[in-house]
Amino acid sequence: MNVVVAGLSPRDEAAFGFFLNRSMKGWSWSSTPAGRGTVLPKADLLVADLVALGLAQWSVAAEAELLRVLHGNTAVLLLPANDQTWATMNPETVRQHTLVWLQKPYGTEDMRQALENAAAARKAAQAPPPMTQGLSKRGATASSAGQDAKAPRGGLDGEVRTAAVSPVIKAVLPTVSFKAATKPDPVPRHDHGDDIPGLTVQQLQARLAVLPDAGRHPFLRTIAAMLEQGQPFEARFTVHNSVIFHPADGWVASNTPTAVIERVCQSDALAAAVTVRAIDGIQADERAHRLGMNLRELSTFLWALASAALDGKR
Repeated sequence: MNVVVAGLSPRDEAAFGFFLNRSMKGWSWSSTPAGRGTVLPKADLLVADLVALGLAQWSVAAEAELLRVLHGNTAVLLLPANDQTWATMNPETVRQHTLVWLQKPYGTEDMRQALENAAAARKAAQAPPPMTQGLSKRGATASSAGQDAKAPRGGLDGEVRTAAVSPVIKAVLPTVSFKAATKPDPVPRHDHGDDIPGLTVQQLQARLAVLPDAGRHPFLRTIAAMLEQGQPFEARFTVHNSVIFHPADGWVASNTPTAVIERVCQSDALAAAVTVRAIDGIQADERAHRLGMNLRELSTFLWALASAALDGKR
């Protein structure tokens, strides 16, 4: 089975390759660039991050675009940690297109189960239809020569967040895919080597509120205030470098090195040179696409900035 991964960070790609070589004997993998509007190549199986594809949240248009870019491939689709919108997608459409959901953060066992479910669904979809014998001379109806192959149903085992695709029409998404997220700690901590957690705007504001000096970290405070309004906005560092935030859709797009953004978060003097302006959603999409920006999940981006500025972690 050859797997093509799309939209994963270099770190996640490396971890995926290590996992596949260790846990999925006989499987191979390769990567492909991913971005808004990218049509993904044909593969035995795709693993694609919806945020990187510009499809962090479901809508009728987003669903149509997803099916277009998947190009008929069976796929394991990585969902943002707190997204519930893709649960509204018709389960019959999910079944027909052999899609499996995997919600972040996920572990190696979650990924293994998702890949196995997707492979089983692909095999079932490719199986020939059962043949039915005709009537006997006495007019009796013979039993069918075979039964539809069935892919294993996905269930919740511990923290598994996968939803298997089954040839049997079932309400897959509402019943097993999306668990309600537990209320996070107001000041989340992260140990080196764990999966990178996310940070909501409310958690960021809570962290800033307890700082002894209310005048410090003006860039982070501006970001938090703008995000609370829910309006897309752009932070410009130079004429050519900026970061676009889209709080409603849960993504960030940037052509600015992360190290530069982190230094601005740490330095009040550098923050003073950054201009921030509100833009509309269409303009945010167009600018991100025109500037060739990479999309990232908003919550993990905020966690990285807060960790660098407030915890001194790089």
